[in-house]
Amino acid sequence: MTQIETLERVTNTAIFHPRRLGHANIYVSDYEKAFDFYHSVVGFEEVYRQPDKKASFISNGNTYHDYGLMDIHGDYLAKEPKPGLNHLAFELENEVALVEGYRAALKAGVVFTSTQNHDVAHSAYTLDPDGNKVEFYADVFADWRTARSGTISSKKPKYIPGETDPPKAESFYPVNPPIRKVEGSVFRARSVKHAALVARDYEKMYDFYTTVAGLAPVVGARSSLFALLRGTFGEGDLGLFREGPGLLPGLHHVGMDVGSEADLDRAIQMLPFRSMKLERDVSHPARRAVTVLDPDGIGLQFYVNRRWEPSVIATVNAEIAPYLL
Repeated sequence: MTQIETLERVTNTAIFHPRRLGHANIYVSDYEKAFDFYHSVVGFEEVYRQPDKKASFISNGNTYHDYGLMDIHGDYLAKEPKPGLNHLAFELENEVALVEGYRAALKAGVVFTSTQNHDVAHSAYTLDPDGNKVEFYADVFADWRTARSGTISSKKPKYIPGETDPPKAESFYPVNPPIRKVEGSVFRARSVKHAALVARDYEKMYDFYTTVAGLAPVVGARSSLFALLRGTFGEGDLGLFREGPGLLPGLHHVGMDVGSEADLDRAIQMLPFRSMKLERDVSHPARRAVTVLDPDGIGLQFYVNRRWEPSVIATVNAEIAPYLL
């Protein structure tokens, strides 16, 4: 019996109930060069660095990191030594929600690859049906800049949800945090808002992200060519697409919001001066989105919402959907 079949037999309700996509961690060929790009082009600040593990963690205040940049030659070793997705992380309401979800998932047959104490957050990791790593986490420390700044090289203590310490019922995630701006950057991204995955097995992936991960469909369904899924707070945290011509399984892009369409136009004009190519500029009544590639070929989407509501999003066709959602 597969994991999804077991879940369907045990429960018809979602296991985790995430608020939103919290961050995306990616493998890069050189973490220092990657940070230079994500600072000067994307527009993120470095919150903290782990030189012993060759990793940089970046954000503009949205959370303790929007991106983790993991060097393929560092201690966060990829199974395959090439750039790409490390994991996607979904933020929960509090640690009690993490423990409840973790226990329910174990009962349903979900296998976790690890559980971690990250000082400011506690986490549990598993794999989706395509083998992508997924993190469910809860913030456990309000002032994350105090605990996570500068250079960090401390050993992580052991953590088992609900067993190591009594879980905290308080909600520590940032509420309306001040978002900083890297003035000289090309895109001036504000925060990571969503990620898009191309599924090798779309039906199983849809089942996992709605049943285990607990995301709800905004548009699309199990039988659709694509679906946009969201947490309880997010505007659309995961775009899920069927494999097809030009769409290879894995991470398609990570999406970040910017301040205005004027910012997008300004960035497009600056790209030639950075020897960068514009991959797509898609205009739709729901959203305008611009896509470029980072130095390792990872897709980055920068967008501004227009009429971002289900009835308008539903008019997006399958051709432009991977570059808009």
